[in-house]
Amino acid sequence: MFRATSSSRRPSPRWLIALVLIAMGFQATWKIMTPLPTAQFTDFPSPPSSEVLRLSSLGDPISMAIFWMVWLQTFDDQAGVVVPFHKMNFHHLTRWLERILSLDPRSDYPLFAAIRVYAFVPDPDQQRLILDFVHQAFLDAPKNRWQWLAFATLQARHRLQDPQRARLYMDDLGKTIFDNQLPFWVRGLHARILSEQNELEGAKAVIGGIMVHEPATERQKRALATWIEQLEHYEKNSQ
Repeated sequence: MFRATSSSRRPSPRWLIALVLIAMGFQATWKIMTPLPTAQFTDFPSPPSSEVLRLSSLGDPISMAIFWMVWLQTFDDQAGVVVPFHKMNFHHLTRWLERILSLDPRSDYPLFAAIRVYAFVPDPDQQRLILDFVHQAFLDAPKNRWQWLAFATLQARHRLQDPQRARLYMDDLGKTIFDNQLPFWVRGLHARILSEQNELEGAKAVIGGIMVHEPATERQKRALATWIEQLEHYEKNSQ
């Protein structure tokens, strides 16, 4: 059988070698000069109506509510980029939370996420949107959601530093839920907010109610009595 030898091979034309080298150089230059692709994030879309979400649940709104909450909480982790929540549209976010809550009104999941996740964004306007969502959710079902409004009051007072909003939340909480049905820390927060706004008589009334209705140790009772004395002393000196 005939075998080609090195002497039988014809050398490549010089112009072809030069063309290959030029093409390789052009390719390398193009890669160097072309900027790397940047990841783009997608903002929260506007949610569909409650009716559309309910129809899409195919008779299982509770499972669908869980599905949408998981989707919502993983929305910041997108392909190639992790998006800080404060860069997203919180008007759309609160509407999503409202829609999901309408699918399963007995669920605390949207309210938990609102207070424990989204309310910690650094933007005060976004914090207000989230806290006002919790406030409205409380008004829709106060007996089942009072604890979330109490947490929202804490956020408004300490993190947001908005005493007027904290007072609004606490007043609505007190109008709907009897004081003796609220835990000690919530009634103490109410008294603290009232005293900070110079509503001293109201603060003393709340503390007196705690002393009457709340089972307390002798040490706690003495602390409450001292608190009332301090308020009376301040009231007397401010007149």
